[in-house]
Amino acid sequence: MSQIAIEVDADNLLGRQFSELERQNLPFAIMQAVNATAFEIREQWKRVAPRVFDRPTSLTRNAAMYRKATKDRLYAEVFLRDEAVKGAPPAKYLVPQVEGGVRRKKAFEVLLQQKGMMPAGQFAVAGRGAKLDAYGNVRAAEITKILSQLGAQRDAYQNQSNASARRRASRKRRGGEYFAITKQRGRLRPGIYERIGTGFGSAVRSIFIYTSRATYRPRYDIFGLAQRQWDKLMPFYFNRELAKALQSSKYRGAA
Repeated sequence: MSQIAIEVDADNLLGRQFSELERQNLPFAIMQAVNATAFEIREQWKRVAPRVFDRPTSLTRNAAMYRKATKDRLYAEVFLRDEAVKGAPPAKYLVPQVEGGVRRKKAFEVLLQQKGMMPAGQFAVAGRGAKLDAYGNVRAAEITKILSQLGAQRDAYQNQSNASARRRASRKRRGGEYFAITKQRGRLRPGIYERIGTGFGSAVRSIFIYTSRATYRPRYDIFGLAQRQWDKLMPFYFNRELAKALQSSKYRGAA
């Protein structure tokens, strides 16, 4: 779990003198203020993600989560979601964006390497002929087709049979024939290509190109963003919640 630890006492809130009534209400006021601030940090991450990433997925936009403070645990935990129904959870794939460095292998890259269709230690990046989805990634349906045709699916029943391959090859239509090369072949770099039919014969277009490095530069300073939000908002929410708690106590006759 990618988690953030932040100084709770922003702006030395608890360093001042408190009255007896204020001290009685401190735990509740702190709990309320911490939760309000953690909520705002999560919302700020949602607003920042589209400015940092090109068409981020819903999972990326909603990657930030928080665990509320209680009267017995006067701090909130702000963290990146570490689970996902499909694909890698944000806590894994966002780390290179936060800290920089080489990205993790994707599931389809591992399958291709296991079948010897992609050199070990390399990564697959979108080629010029790839059709991208709304988020700038090669479409999942096309990746599934590629793995099926190349016989690289983990489930053997999902791989294309020889009969299916012959039927596909006999159809005169554009696209749909994928092949992988692991070494330079003329002007074709190692990668995955689609063979297409044109009015002048056949041609190929690149879907993935293999590269030895797929790195990210740090560009999503979520830790700095969270600290700045905390320093800015915690004093406001603390003073507001303490004032509300005092008013409630006086109304009940606790003064």
